[in-house]
Amino acid sequence: MLRCRDIGELLHDYLEGELEPEVRRQLDAHLADCPGCLSFLNTYRHTVSVARDLRCEDIPPELRERLRTFIDQRVQRPGVLGRIRRRLREYF
Repeated sequence: MLRCRDIGELLHDYLEGELEPEVRRQLDAHLADCPGCLSFLNTYRHTVSVARDLRCEDIPPELRERLRTFIDQRVQRPGVLGRIRRRLREYF
């Protein structure tokens, strides 16, 4: 059974439809019983949606540089965060 701390690493694949059926079933069951994780999923989903609409030219250069620095310093882990870091670096 999945625990709350397991959820973060699965969200990207969950939203992209890339989880194995059994893992997806377990995640769906966890989300049905855990309002905190469901809220986290909804926030994550909204953040992804907003980020997809964001264009590099919409970001002032000084903020773009601050984002680059933040990403390089804070997002060092593999897995989902590593994939997010690589995608963000493509934009910034």
